[in-house]
Amino acid sequence: MSINSMANAAAARRPDMVPLGEVPRTLHQIAKAASTPPTTLPASAAPGMPGAAAPSAPVDTTYNVLFGYIPTEVLTLYVAVLAAVQQAGKVTSTDWLVFWIFLFATPIIVWLVYGAKLKSLQKPLPLNFGAWPVWEMFAAMAAYTAWSFALPNSPFTQYGWYSSALSGLAVLVASTLLGLLAPFFQKPLST
Repeated sequence: MSINSMANAAAARRPDMVPLGEVPRTLHQIAKAASTPPTTLPASAAPGMPGAAAPSAPVDTTYNVLFGYIPTEVLTLYVAVLAAVQQAGKVTSTDWLVFWIFLFATPIIVWLVYGAKLKSLQKPLPLNFGAWPVWEMFAAMAAYTAWSFALPNSPFTQYGWYSSALSGLAVLVASTLLGLLAPFFQKPLST
């Protein structure tokens, strides 16, 4: 999944997107919103007009919930930059600087992708804070941190307590918690 899927999930929380007035709350609904491009109704459409895609299989639902918040575009670039600056067998301050730059860039990129999606649907940019996809921005940062922690050449490897088993557990726990917490933080976004 990509940041684009997070933008889809955020767009699904807007009251002017199909289905109107429904915020994804169940794990299946969140997965569906993350994996399906949002649809807008024409001005003349009747409220409640169906516009959602066909339901996904349970495996697809689990996959979309677990990986729907992972910003793979950011992570891919992070891995490339980290590989370029990293010194063999040694964690440097540059490795940590790269980690922190990408951590703070992640929510900005989520907002930019969300804004671009809205613009392509001829909707106004989300300039006020109430219109921002805050949950998706936070979730993207959490997912980025978990995945960067799990990378074999992560700066976290400098710590004696770090292990591949712990990093794998961190990814599973973060993915599961994000999927379980999402229904509590989903609310309609202002337009």
